[in-house]
Amino acid sequence: MTSWLEDQLRDALTADAEQVRPETLRPAEQAARTKSIPTRRFALAVPLAAALVVVVIGTVAAMVAGTGGTTPTRPATQTLGGPRFLLIAGNDGVTVHDARTGKVASRLGLPPTPEGSFREPGGYLLAGAGDGETFYIAQSVKSRETQVSSTRFYRARVDEQGKPAELVPDVIPKVIGTTASSLAVTGDGTRLAYSLDGKVCGQGKTLRFCPGAQLTVVDLPTGTTRTWTTNAGQIQSLSWAADRRTLGLMVKSEARVLDTTASGTTLAASQVIAPGDDATTSTINPDGRSMLIGHTQLSDGRQPHRYTIDEYSIRDGRKIRTLLSRSHDGNSIARWNLIRYDGTGNHLLLAGNFDPLSRVDDGRVTSLIPLGSPDVLGFLPEIHAAW
Repeated sequence: MTSWLEDQLRDALTADAEQVRPETLRPAEQAARTKSIPTRRFALAVPLAAALVVVVIGTVAAMVAGTGGTTPTRPATQTLGGPRFLLIAGNDGVTVHDARTGKVASRLGLPPTPEGSFREPGGYLLAGAGDGETFYIAQSVKSRETQVSSTRFYRARVDEQGKPAELVPDVIPKVIGTTASSLAVTGDGTRLAYSLDGKVCGQGKTLRFCPGAQLTVVDLPTGTTRTWTTNAGQIQSLSWAADRRTLGLMVKSEARVLDTTASGTTLAASQVIAPGDDATTSTINPDGRSMLIGHTQLSDGRQPHRYTIDEYSIRDGRKIRTLLSRSHDGNSIARWNLIRYDGTGNHLLLAGNFDPLSRVDDGRVTSLIPLGSPDVLGFLPEIHAAW
C-alpha cells in the first residue's frame, strides 16, 4: 500500500483510529504475543467507514508481521507527544528530522570536515536539551600527519518548522588531544559534559592507557570547567538528570552515576548501578531516580541471543523491570547503542545494531528511520541522534 493512501486513510479515521492502540510492552515477554491485536470495539456510522478500518487494521498487521514480531504497532502520529524535532548525524552531516515521522525537515550548515581521518559517522556527537529545539554538536577530526584529534563544539536551535534558527560555533574553546566519545547537556542548557578517549601507550604486556579517558563538565555561563579521569579507555553514554548535578555514564561496560558537585578528581567516586560486563549503553531518567541500561545476553548455543533494556533503581541498584526484550539468531551479537530520554522522561529514542532508530511512548514503539544497508558483518550503521 502506498504511503499516500495510508496517510489518507489515517486522516479520514483520526477520531476512531486513536482508539486502536497496541498492547504495551509490559511484561516484555508477553508483548510479542499480544502487541498486534488492536481494539475493534467501536461503532462506525457507515459501512464504508467499516471497510476502511478493515484495510487499516490489515495494513498494521502487515507492518508488524514484516518486523519479525519484535516491534509493536506504530501509533498514529497525531497521538505522539514529546519533542517536535530531533537531530541525526551521518557521514553526510547533521540533519533535522520530524520526531513524529522521521522525515527530514532541514540540514545544519556545519563546516565540512577538513582533510583527515575521523570517527564514524562523520565525526559528530550530538546532545539535546530534551525539548527538540536546542542542540549541541561536537565535531572531532584527526590529522593524518600528527594523529592528533581536535574537537569543535556548536550550539544549534531550530524554529517551529524545524529550520535552523541559530548555529553558534565554538561555544567552548576547541579541545586538542584525543577524540571526543560522548556529549550531554542539561535541560536548561547551562552545563555541558563531554568525554575524551584515553591515549594508548606501550606495547605487548606494557600496553595501557596513559592517561586514561577524561570527563569534563563546563559551566557555560561562566566558562569554568571541572575534570575527572579514569584508567579506562572510554567514557560513554553521558546523560544528565534534571537536577543538573547527577550525571549518568558508562565505564568498562558498567553503568554508573556521578555527583558532579562532590569532591574528587577521578571516577572512582562514581556509583556503579549495575555491575557486570554485558551493558552496552545507558541513560539516566531526568527524575534522577532510575536508569535504563542496554544489556547483551549471549546464549549457550541452544537459544537465540537476547538484548534487553532494563530499568534500575539508582538508590539501591535494584532491577525494577525489563522495558524491552529482543532475540537474535546467528553468530552476530546484537546490542543497543543508543537510549535517550526527552526532557520529561516520558519519551525515549533508541537504536541498535539490528534495530532502526525508533521512539518509545507509553510502551509503544514507532520506527522513525527505516533499516539501512548493513555492513559486511550484517550490522546496521551506528546512529547518533538526540532530541
